[in-house]
Amino acid sequence: MRLTAAIALLALVPLAALGAEEPEAVYAKFHRAVASRNLEEMLRYGPQARRAELATMSAAQKDAALKMAASMMPRAFTLRSKLVNVGGISARLVVSGTGENLLAGKPETLYGEITMVMESGEWKVDESSWSNEPPGNLAPQRPAAAPSAGKAAPKAAGKALGAPVAGSTSATPLRTAKPPCVYKPVMTAEDVENCR
Repeated sequence: MRLTAAIALLALVPLAALGAEEPEAVYAKFHRAVASRNLEEMLRYGPQARRAELATMSAAQKDAALKMAASMMPRAFTLRSKLVNVGGISARLVVSGTGENLLAGKPETLYGEITMVMESGEWKVDESSWSNEPPGNLAPQRPAAAPSAGKAAPKAAGKALGAPVAGSTSATPLRTAKPPCVYKPVMTAEDVENCR
């Protein structure tokens, strides 16, 4: 009976989608190709419509566009959010990484919004845009402020709010957070493990 249910569920999933890589893995390859200015590799991860647009450009225009794209994004990025639509035909990724402010010449956090589409059973990068402003639905991560000495922590219903203090007798156990997934041009085994 359980085997029949599993077969029925598999019938609902398109066969091509079963073998497809995750959208963030495909974007990592696209990102690496742009960072290394490898146009042929980059085109492998773009949809047919984008490849057709690039085919109409001159070699100098393609080179300039690739240089501009590479200079506008960080060398490495962290996946911040992933949203795949119900039908599995499009996805939206939000990524961030440290880049250089071209005007000020200093490092700053850049945010990328990536639109992916499913084409012939494979994820393709439809659009990629980078900005130093976080997307509206993504608040910047800031550590919680610790109460200053001499001030009591705020209380609600007789309990202190905020993270437990090390060595406290809080009923909430402390957990070690998994390191963030950061995609880099060259990844160590530990980097790959963090992205699983």
